[in-house]
Amino acid sequence: MNKWIFSTLSLMLAPFLTGSESDHPAPFEYLRQLQKAELHLHLGGAYPLEYLLSIATPQQGEKLKTALDLIAKRVAYRDVFPFFQLVSQIIDSEEKVQKGTKALCLALQEDCVGYVEIRTSLKNLGNGYEAYLNAVLNGIKEATSPDFQANLLLSLQRNSNPEIAKITVDLALKHLSSGVIGIDISGDSCVSQIEHIMPELLRAKEGGLAILLHIGESPDEIDQVSLIENMTQNRIGHGVQMTDDARKWIQLHRVPLEVCLTSSVLVEMIDQPNEHPGIQYFRQ
Repeated sequence: MNKWIFSTLSLMLAPFLTGSESDHPAPFEYLRQLQKAELHLHLGGAYPLEYLLSIATPQQGEKLKTALDLIAKRVAYRDVFPFFQLVSQIIDSEEKVQKGTKALCLALQEDCVGYVEIRTSLKNLGNGYEAYLNAVLNGIKEATSPDFQANLLLSLQRNSNPEIAKITVDLALKHLSSGVIGIDISGDSCVSQIEHIMPELLRAKEGGLAILLHIGESPDEIDQVSLIENMTQNRIGHGVQMTDDARKWIQLHRVPLEVCLTSSVLVEMIDQPNEHPGIQYFRQ
């Protein structure tokens, strides 16, 4: 990984935790020009806005802009999930998925991202789940360059039914050599636990897929340590609202956190970026 330049939380981010880009134009431009890796990116929340508006109906476009304005003012964690349905209504064909994925990858390259892991749940847009997966992979392929690589994680929600879990793992294993590298467990972390899809997740692990777990998004979560022990020593998404036992386990096993400062503030996991526990983990 020494080809990438990574900024550290303490040295690079601390001076810019408050204020806007206009307050620090030179440092922000410096950060923008650094080579970067993006390791926590959900396709449904990352399509370029310009692309979405170019294919949306006027009514869809207005709803999307209104939703983004609301999120910018901060919303409760559990209130943010319905907003993703707006994007699903706009991206309603494999062709739009492929073009949107390509547009995203090109936008990332403009932002000097050299490596990205994109997450998405499988969708049936009329031609089956694999057609959707191929559309994402083809969009990535069309934007790949010598200085840019993208891999894919297939997402399951905690309340996904076992049939969807089996289909997802089957396709992930089938496309393991085509850019699919793991399973992402995401969605509302308070909805349910994952015992009903655990056999499929274990099959994915045994087949060589990484398991990445969203956890610590809400203080209402339960059995955090059990989930971490059974599912992942790869990486943890967010890790903000952790129990003391889970926090100690993470530190003992040195499991990396995907720290999403802006997201954590906008969905009210924390009040200010400098309150994120990832900063303390880093110092320790």
